Amino acid sequence: MVHSEQADAWLPVPHLIAGFGVVLLFIASVYHAIELRALDGSFGPVAALVVDGVPALGIIFAGYWLADSDLPSAELDTIWWRTLIGAVVIGGAFFATVLVRQYESRAVTEPVFPLLVAIEVGALAGFLTSYYYAQARVDAQQAEAVTDALRFVNKLIRHDLRNDLSVIASRSELLRTQLDIDDTDIESPHLVVEKADEAIERIETTEAITKTLVGTADFEPIDLTSITAEVADRLDETHPIDVRTDLPETALVYANAGLQSVVDNLLENAVEHNDADDPYVEITITVADDAVWLTIRDNGPGIPNDRRRTLFESDVDTGDGGLALVGTLVDMYDGEIWIEANEPRGTVVTVELPLADDQD
Repeated sequence: MVHSEQADAWLPVPHLIAGFGVVLLFIASVYHAIELRALDGSFGPVAALVVDGVPALGIIFAGYWLADSDLPSAELDTIWWRTLIGAVVIGGAFFATVLVRQYESRAVTEPVFPLLVAIEVGALAGFLTSYYYAQARVDAQQAEAVTDALRFVNKLIRHDLRNDLSVIASRSELLRTQLDIDDTDIESPHLVVEKADEAIERIETTEAITKTLVGTADFEPIDLTSITAEVADRLDETHPIDVRTDLPETALVYANAGLQSVVDNLLENAVEHNDADDPYVEITITVADDAVWLTIRDNGPGIPNDRRRTLFESDVDTGDGGLALVGTLVDMYDGEIWIEANEPRGTVVTVELPLADDQD
């Protein structure tokens, strides 16, 4: 698309810029060649040609470089005009000083050489500033378009999945009621209802997680106790594991709805990977003067020392998806998370979060 737009123009902008550089280089070469002949082989004109020839070559290269860019036609036109404006402004400023000195009847020796340098430097300055400004503007527009697309897809998926899961949950509950199935039966639709409700809760937190990750979220006092108790009760009902809790009445921390995902992932990871004969998970929340600690202790297989340092990293080669999200969210909440060994077997995961005043 860009190439077709350039082809429709009288002359593509990259050719104009490169041609401008060629003209300046030609003028400099002819002028200094005349000087070289007049001065009978002096080295001065050669050095001067290097000084004003290098910027001219830079302008030529700028046109060649611009030809490989994917900037739209309008941005290319702006770059061309600002390149000319830079040359005219800087060159014109120097030429004005020459006119003033002539008006004052002061001697003006060899004005062409510094005038060429001023024009070339002005053109390069105009090109570079306009190019990077245009590139930044295009990148911002593309980023905004991608953000809008992701926001739309996120909203669409959340809406559709929420509706589908709500249907699954309601139909499973209706089936359980009509068939009068015991909820303790492993084949009970009650488990389907629980998992559907859990998935709906996860969907509801995706917007908060997204805002947290992009840095646009507003944090407020969130009760860690209520979230932890809800997740612990659900795991106790859906998994054959002893879930033990020691929770205060309230534990307010600065966070948002994404905190639900932190607790979900940590507790589910502790439950699902526990291969002990008599598995258990102990969940403790401790409230201090300025912090709240969530401690999750299990008797599972444990985590090797070298793995503990990378478990919450976002690197796809070293981190788990859910736990990487946990590490990122905890960091966004100005908290810390670390892993220790549980004796004689298992893992202890501790999350420290800033304490929130209940009046905030």
